[in-house]
Amino acid sequence: MEETDYGPFLMAENPNIQVSVLRSRLKKKLADEFEYVAAQTVNPLAEFLHMIGCKYMIDNVVNIIEGLKNRVDADLLIANADPLGYFPEMKNIKVLEGDDYTGLYRDVLIDTPVGPYFMRFLEDAMEGVESRNIQEIQALFKEMKPEFIRTSLKKMWLEDFNEFCQNNLNPTSMDLMEDLLKFEADFKTIQVVYNSIGNKDFNTAIKIMTTRKNLCPNLGYLYPDCQRMLLNAMTLDAIRDNVKGIDNYREILKDAPDPMKKEDFSVSTRSLDDIMFDEEARRYALAFDQQAHYAVFYSYLKLKEQEIRNIVWLAEMIARKLPKNHSGWKKIIVPFSQLK
Repeated sequence: MEETDYGPFLMAENPNIQVSVLRSRLKKKLADEFEYVAAQTVNPLAEFLHMIGCKYMIDNVVNIIEGLKNRVDADLLIANADPLGYFPEMKNIKVLEGDDYTGLYRDVLIDTPVGPYFMRFLEDAMEGVESRNIQEIQALFKEMKPEFIRTSLKKMWLEDFNEFCQNNLNPTSMDLMEDLLKFEADFKTIQVVYNSIGNKDFNTAIKIMTTRKNLCPNLGYLYPDCQRMLLNAMTLDAIRDNVKGIDNYREILKDAPDPMKKEDFSVSTRSLDDIMFDEEARRYALAFDQQAHYAVFYSYLKLKEQEIRNIVWLAEMIARKLPKNHSGWKKIIVPFSQLK
């Protein structure tokens, strides 16, 4: 660390720093840099950077809601929030004694920058329900798993972000962001289908199809035709077959572990996320070949996040005291390496 720009940021830390603390320190440094850049901007770049931040705000709000429901201390939840998605109103999200969470949902819907996304989510989820009081909202949040809520909100955000880029950016920025966001949308679609294979929560084919459709973005190179076929995929091979006509997606997925075979997963195995992050990093690196566009801000942030994932993973390897010849050490993704 001493020879990197993280060195001064961590020099005061104990040499035996915990991995979780290391991750939070690295994320805080990135958030400080992002905030500094945002403070120097005017529209449309200022709004562009705000839209990027909304994704992390969604994560923070969902985590805070779930934490408060499980009686986790609010101060601890704020301290563990992603600094990239920090906003002052987070401190107002709380459960008062005897409140039974009513105030919590009111705070989320009214007093947060991402409240409109939650409102749209509730409108969709409660379609056809005549009573829409705060108790009904509370019951809805209790029934749904946090990951379903998180994925639904991020779907809305991704579609909105793409629309913003199409309507407000210069042609070069618009084209580059369209490509990056389309791939990100395809990544989310493949993730949704992949993670639902063999999921016991879906006891009927209709339920799994409906859930997948609700969670997959209406955006991407797979949308709409390939996505429609992909929603029916019940095996990893079916996923590969349904994406083979788009770019090099089948090649990207050829080494993905089978979700139906637990023996395919180990510390050294590259997960679906690892494989897709690798392709994402390549695309983000390519954005720097162009000039005078906004996509470099998005790409820089994403590549820095990958750098942090690499550092944290290597720290995990050290913490586990795995030998240097262990294949797990090779799981890091090196941006720009594929461009040589």
